[in-house]
Amino acid sequence: MRSSQMEIYFWSSVLYYIVVGVASIAIIISTDALGISWSLIAVVGYITLIYTLNIWRRRRHPRSVYQIKLAQRRSDD
Repeated sequence: MRSSQMEIYFWSSVLYYIVVGVASIAIIISTDALGISWSLIAVVGYITLIYTLNIWRRRRHPRSVYQIKLAQRRSDD
């Protein structure tokens, strides 16, 4: 495991938590200011955003299956 890989994972985790925090505040504001249908759309969008960002963050972990396969492909070249 290289330190640059761990640094990428660290910064992707920081970005993940910043986006989650901002999105949480935005969802609270939108549920107060918008109607019920727009609030439902906002909640579904929020859940989708969190789910995809978590997948993105996990793929950057140096010991993830994706990173191991990527390293194997690079060593085969």
